[in-house]
Amino acid sequence: MSDYPRLLEDREVSVARAGEGRRARLRGWLDGYDGPRPLYRIELFLDGDRFTATAEDMFESLVRLRRQLEPGGWAIAVQGARRDTYPSGMCRDMGGGMQIYVMRTGEKTSEADLVDTLADADLDQIVSVAEQEAWHAEWWEAATGRRL
Repeated sequence: MSDYPRLLEDREVSVARAGEGRRARLRGWLDGYDGPRPLYRIELFLDGDRFTATAEDMFESLVRLRRQLEPGGWAIAVQGARRDTYPSGMCRDMGGGMQIYVMRTGEKTSEADLVDTLADADLDQIVSVAEQEAWHAEWWEAATGRRL
Protein backbone atom coordinates (compact mmCIF):
# COMPACT_ATOMS: atom_id res chain seq x y z
CA MET A 1 0.00 0.00 0.00
CA SER A 2 1.35 3.44 -0.95
CA ASP A 3 2.07 6.14 1.62
CA TYR A 4 0.67 8.71 -0.84
CA PRO A 5 -1.19 10.91 -0.91
CA ARG A 6 -0.11 12.11 2.52
CA LEU A 7 -2.08 14.87 4.26
CA LEU A 8 0.29 17.61 5.46
CA GLU A 9 -2.18 20.32 6.49
CA ASP A 10 -5.89 20.33 7.28
CA ARG A 11 -7.40 23.35 8.99
CA GLU A 12 -9.54 26.45 8.62
CA VAL A 13 -8.08 29.70 7.32
CA SER A 14 -9.39 33.21 6.83
CA VAL A 15 -10.29 34.38 3.34
CA ALA A 16 -11.63 37.77 2.35
CA ARG A 17 -12.87 39.87 -0.53
CA ALA A 18 -13.95 43.49 -0.52
CA GLY A 19 -13.76 43.65 3.28
CA GLU A 20 -15.94 40.56 3.70
CA GLY A 21 -14.15 37.86 5.66
CA ARG A 22 -15.02 34.24 6.21
CA ARG A 23 -13.46 30.90 7.03
CA ALA A 24 -12.56 28.18 4.55
CA ARG A 25 -11.07 24.68 4.85
CA LEU A 26 -7.46 24.39 3.60
CA ARG A 27 -5.75 21.08 2.91
CA GLY A 28 -2.18 20.50 1.77
CA TRP A 29 -1.03 17.15 0.38
CA LEU A 30 2.13 15.43 -0.72
CA ASP A 31 0.70 13.38 -3.60
CA GLY A 32 3.83 11.33 -4.30
CA TYR A 33 6.55 11.68 -6.90
CA ASP A 34 6.71 12.34 -10.63
CA GLY A 35 10.10 10.74 -11.23
CA PRO A 36 12.54 12.34 -8.78
CA ARG A 37 10.33 15.39 -8.09
CA PRO A 38 7.60 15.47 -5.43
CA LEU A 39 4.10 16.66 -6.26
CA TYR A 40 2.34 18.92 -3.76
CA ARG A 41 -1.38 19.68 -3.90
CA ILE A 42 -3.35 22.34 -2.11
CA GLU A 43 -7.13 22.48 -1.80
CA LEU A 44 -9.41 25.22 -0.56
CA PHE A 45 -13.09 24.58 0.15
CA LEU A 46 -14.96 27.89 0.00
CA ASP A 47 -18.74 28.31 -0.06
CA GLY A 48 -19.31 24.86 -1.56
CA ASP A 49 -16.59 25.29 -4.20
CA ARG A 50 -13.33 23.35 -4.26
CA PHE A 51 -10.23 25.07 -5.62
CA THR A 52 -7.14 22.94 -6.15
CA ALA A 53 -3.62 23.37 -7.52
CA THR A 54 -0.62 21.07 -7.88
CA ALA A 55 3.08 21.87 -8.29
CA GLU A 56 6.57 20.64 -7.36
CA ASP A 57 6.49 22.52 -4.05
CA MET A 58 3.82 23.80 -1.68
CA PHE A 59 4.65 27.47 -2.23
CA GLU A 60 4.12 27.14 -5.99
CA SER A 61 0.89 25.21 -5.37
CA LEU A 62 -0.25 28.12 -3.19
CA VAL A 63 0.68 30.63 -5.91
CA ARG A 64 -1.38 28.67 -8.44
CA LEU A 65 -4.31 28.51 -6.01
CA ARG A 66 -4.12 32.26 -5.38
CA ARG A 67 -4.16 32.90 -9.15
CA GLN A 68 -7.48 31.00 -9.28
CA LEU A 69 -8.94 33.01 -6.37
CA GLU A 70 -7.78 36.49 -7.42
CA PRO A 71 -10.20 36.97 -10.37
CA GLY A 72 -13.08 36.54 -7.90
CA GLY A 73 -11.49 39.06 -5.54
CA TRP A 74 -10.60 36.47 -2.89
CA ALA A 75 -7.43 36.55 -0.81
CA ILE A 76 -6.24 33.79 1.51
CA ALA A 77 -4.64 34.84 4.81
CA VAL A 78 -1.55 32.63 5.03
CA GLN A 79 2.12 33.53 5.42
CA GLY A 80 2.86 32.49 1.83
CA ALA A 81 0.56 35.24 0.53
CA ARG A 82 2.28 38.13 2.35
CA ARG A 83 4.06 40.82 0.37
CA ASP A 84 7.30 40.28 2.26
CA THR A 85 7.59 36.48 2.18
CA TYR A 86 9.22 34.20 -0.38
CA PRO A 87 11.03 30.85 -0.35
CA SER A 88 14.69 30.38 -1.20
CA GLY A 89 15.73 27.74 -3.70
CA MET A 90 16.84 25.56 -0.80
CA CYS A 91 13.45 25.94 0.93
CA ARG A 92 11.84 24.73 -2.27
CA ASP A 93 14.25 21.93 -3.15
CA MET A 94 14.96 20.52 0.30
CA GLY A 95 11.80 21.47 2.17
CA GLY A 96 9.13 21.30 -0.52
CA GLY A 97 8.30 24.99 -0.12
CA MET A 98 6.68 24.28 3.25
CA GLN A 99 8.63 27.18 4.80
CA ILE A 100 9.45 30.62 3.48
CA TYR A 101 11.47 33.62 4.57
CA VAL A 102 10.17 36.92 5.89
CA MET A 103 12.31 39.47 4.04
CA ARG A 104 13.35 42.95 5.10
CA THR A 105 14.48 45.55 2.56
CA GLY A 106 18.25 45.60 2.13
CA GLU A 107 18.85 42.67 4.51
CA LYS A 108 19.73 39.07 3.82
CA THR A 109 17.59 36.42 5.46
CA SER A 110 18.58 33.92 8.13
CA GLU A 111 17.06 30.81 9.67
CA ALA A 112 15.35 33.06 12.26
CA ASP A 113 13.28 34.54 9.41
CA LEU A 114 11.62 31.23 8.43
CA VAL A 115 7.85 30.82 8.82
CA ASP A 116 5.46 28.07 7.72
CA THR A 117 4.04 28.80 4.27
CA LEU A 118 0.48 27.84 5.21
CA ALA A 119 0.45 29.36 8.72
CA ASP A 120 -2.09 32.09 9.49
CA ALA A 121 -1.29 35.69 8.58
CA ASP A 122 -3.13 38.95 9.12
CA LEU A 123 -5.39 39.89 6.21
CA ASP A 124 -3.83 43.37 6.04
CA GLN A 125 -0.46 41.73 5.10
CA ILE A 126 -1.88 39.84 2.12
CA VAL A 127 -1.27 41.02 -1.45
CA SER A 128 -1.73 39.69 -4.97
CA VAL A 129 0.74 37.27 -6.52
CA ALA A 130 1.98 40.03 -8.85
CA GLU A 131 2.62 42.41 -5.91
CA GLN A 132 4.47 39.70 -3.99
CA GLU A 133 6.66 38.83 -6.99
CA ALA A 134 7.47 42.50 -7.65
CA TRP A 135 8.42 43.10 -4.02
CA HIS A 136 10.59 39.97 -4.01
CA ALA A 137 12.45 41.22 -7.09
CA GLU A 138 13.04 44.60 -5.39
CA TRP A 139 14.22 42.89 -2.19
CA TRP A 140 16.58 40.61 -4.14
CA GLU A 141 18.21 43.53 -5.93
CA ALA A 142 18.58 45.52 -2.68
CA ALA A 143 19.99 42.51 -0.78
CA THR A 144 22.33 41.18 -3.49
CA GLY A 145 22.97 44.08 -5.85
CA ARG A 146 21.77 41.87 -8.72
CA ARG A 147 18.53 41.66 -10.65
CA LEU A 148 16.48 38.49 -10.77
